[in-house]
Amino acid sequence: MTKEAIKAAFFDIDGTLAAVKSHIIPESTRAAIERLREKGICCILSTGRHPMEVEEENILPGLTFDGGIWLTGQFCELHGACILQNCFTERQLVILREFLERRGRSCIFLEKDAMYCNLVDERIKKEQAGIGTAVPPLRDIGDLERREILQAVPYIDRGEERELLALLPDCRLTRWGEGVVDFLPAGGGKEQGIHAVCKELGITPEQTIAFGDAENDIGMLRLAGIGVAMGNGEPAAKEAADYVTNRIEEDGIWKALVRFGIIQP
Repeated sequence: MTKEAIKAAFFDIDGTLAAVKSHIIPESTRAAIERLREKGICCILSTGRHPMEVEEENILPGLTFDGGIWLTGQFCELHGACILQNCFTERQLVILREFLERRGRSCIFLEKDAMYCNLVDERIKKEQAGIGTAVPPLRDIGDLERREILQAVPYIDRGEERELLALLPDCRLTRWGEGVVDFLPAGGGKEQGIHAVCKELGITPEQTIAFGDAENDIGMLRLAGIGVAMGNGEPAAKEAADYVTNRIEEDGIWKALVRFGIIQP
């Protein structure tokens, strides 16, 4: 892979662009994003977060991106226009609601322009505090199946995870905390977002570089022409990557881009 071949760069947020919980962004990362955009390389966020979270929590102050793969690939935009939206079916939402009611578990629901939860317990408080993000507002989910839900975030343990997947085998999930997972309709994932962006740009995934650190980045790291795992990343992400760079606080993004000749030191 040569530096001339790279036309787009994809970045996870937590643990990649910004430190988990503190949201501190290294100055070298800011400089790297600026260099890429100056060279005409399209810079795209690729995250499990909702754009409302990033804006309301001011998670990426001062950084400019050309688009976003949001909600682990369920909602994607490029230059301000929606290019992909993938929702749960009515049947899937009924089964999910019945499971949550039976187990008495909290869950965050994400629509294109809204995010809310069904109940607040100690587990949701702990996991949200762990990523430095507030618990969203409460909302009744009695009519859940009539809504356009892009992603759910149930606060469940590993045993409940297996139960939920048995009930909804046509869905998928990725765990990002001891008591919480991202739950997606079939076809979800950051990799589907990369395909959508590449189609709009008229390029191939081989002409991209992607940075990530966690389980929900694995598909993206495998698909990109160059998949880079952060030194602070999870073992599974590192195994899926083409290259493991330094930790976020050790200028990992900058050093990887220099290593592959995409930017100059």
